[in-house]
Amino acid sequence: MAESVQYQLERMLPELEALEHKKIFTPVEIKSIIKKRTNFEYALHRRIKQKIDFLRSIEYEMNLEELRKKRMKRLGLILDPKEKNLEFSGIKRIYGLFKRATKKFTGDITLWLQYIDFAKKNDSSNVLSGIFVQAIQYHPMNASLWIMAASWENEHNSNIAAARTLMQRAIRLMPENELLWHEYFRLELIYIEKIKLRRRILGIDEEADEKKDIDAMQVDVSEEDNIQLPTVTGEEYDAWKEEQGEEKKLKLSEEEAKTLEEANNPILNGLLTKIIYDNAIQAISQKIEFRKKFIDIYREFTNTEKHIDYIYETIRRDMNQVPAARAYLSERHLFVARDEGKDECGDYISVSDPAFIPALRKCVEEYEGALNDLPGSEMSEHYIRFILNWYTIAGEENLKLYLTKLAQRTFKACEKKNSLSKKLYEDWAQFIMNQKDFEKAKNVVEKGLKAHKDSSLLWSCKIQLSDTDAQSSIYAQGLEANPESLLLWTSYKDWIFDQCEKKMLSTEEIDSLFSKACDRVTMLLPSMTAESADRNEIRILIQSSYVEWASKTGGIEFARSVYKKILKNSYPTYQFIMRCLEIENQLGDAETGPEHVEPLFEKLIGLDSADKEEPYITYLSYLYSQNKLQKANQVYNRACKEVANKESFDVKVKGLIQKK
Repeated sequence: MAESVQYQLERMLPELEALEHKKIFTPVEIKSIIKKRTNFEYALHRRIKQKIDFLRSIEYEMNLEELRKKRMKRLGLILDPKEKNLEFSGIKRIYGLFKRATKKFTGDITLWLQYIDFAKKNDSSNVLSGIFVQAIQYHPMNASLWIMAASWENEHNSNIAAARTLMQRAIRLMPENELLWHEYFRLELIYIEKIKLRRRILGIDEEADEKKDIDAMQVDVSEEDNIQLPTVTGEEYDAWKEEQGEEKKLKLSEEEAKTLEEANNPILNGLLTKIIYDNAIQAISQKIEFRKKFIDIYREFTNTEKHIDYIYETIRRDMNQVPAARAYLSERHLFVARDEGKDECGDYISVSDPAFIPALRKCVEEYEGALNDLPGSEMSEHYIRFILNWYTIAGEENLKLYLTKLAQRTFKACEKKNSLSKKLYEDWAQFIMNQKDFEKAKNVVEKGLKAHKDSSLLWSCKIQLSDTDAQSSIYAQGLEANPESLLLWTSYKDWIFDQCEKKMLSTEEIDSLFSKACDRVTMLLPSMTAESADRNEIRILIQSSYVEWASKTGGIEFARSVYKKILKNSYPTYQFIMRCLEIENQLGDAETGPEHVEPLFEKLIGLDSADKEEPYITYLSYLYSQNKLQKANQVYNRACKEVANKESFDVKVKGLIQKK
């Protein structure tokens, strides 16, 4: 180990001597650099190497290299050709560190990405090519690496053939990777766009037009053998030709111009992109979102409308019985075609645009046809969503009235066909409530709840439409049918606070409501470890709200009695205990506070969680603030056995001690 470190340090000597000789760094700074590098090398040569040591060493070398460049610029130093090695020695060392790191931690994709990013910033094409090869060898199933490599070949090396090869190899490995197909498709479109731009700069299309002008000016012989004189004289044409020649950088023969005409060029006509798309939909056939992305990519480029129409045709051909696909086809009339020179793509026609109404009618016609072909609720949901979205956007009264009648007609048609799903009932109820037709809304809500008792949104609508006296019983029914609805529990919590503010219920009654609610949310969990996201959120919401209400109503003593009861009867969460600690910090006193706070911290660090570091740091911060050093040492020793990253933990603990 010592020999390897010594070898690495000896390799640095010529560089360090040159830096000192050029007065870029002082002797004291050189000694500091040697000391730092020695420490880093010993860390990198340990038997069990850690990635953090490599990253720290790389970060130090990057900062040192930046400092060297700034000082050389400030001193105005110009290196001799023999001294050019000095300019690149720092970068070579960083590359060496990256190479050693990636050799040790081949599976760390973030390390490879940092390596690639550094090589890009330094424009090291040869190095970057090798990095991509190695990274792809170790991570052949990582699509992002293939895409980055292909993009680099195309954009920086202007090697479209190599870029195509990379993308094709990646697709052979991962034929069902959607991102690869989309990026390969985009690559070909970028290539076509570059060719078109070059043609415009070189005037290739103008040459074709010029040939037509020449043909038009040729002398024609009629059937009567009469000579028709050209409208432009030879002298005028020669002068015009000379002026045009000065502006053009390239002149093409008649055969070349004909060959390169865009109309006769299959590549420029999108043949390759069409082939890619056809192969893509064979590999991934029944995903409408996958096909929609191709259209979105097309819209980023100019003159692609006929290609977009082809994708629409394939969607209609292959996915005619898929509601989401029919909905997309119905809405396509409202998409804005991208004009050349504009950045917008895929936007809808503005409501104020005169073309909006005809396009909307076409959408409605297609949707109506789709509803006849697919009479189920899913197609109706797409149609209603479309209508309500535009109703929200529309500002003109006649348009709003038209969309309102359209929505009402659709809802009634679904009701007649008995195809109203839970989502359609919810949309219908909310739509009628927004129209202020509350009696009709009550009727729709009742019908919806008969068919779909598990709809928390319909229960919420029923509560809003009911009298205050009946709301308590409706909440009970709704929560009984939907015990895991975060929406209903949040509404219930707000209702309790509202009753408290209006003084409609006594303190004892509210305490009873919260206590029963806590019991119910505790019973939601099948076990202490099997927690779903919504269930956990509900538990935190109700328990924290109970303690907050208790602290505002009866002060710290009432809050303590409440949270101790909750801690005793249920399994606490990290967020709940932190809320209790916040209340203790706000309302507790210095004398009695510690005897209540420390048990809370003990509960906190006793929780089963992946992140043990944060609870321990919070606890130690409190103990140091109270000068309880002996207790802090005990907690620290306990933490060292449980935290995942002891080095990171020690750094944070040192920060706490320094603040103290």
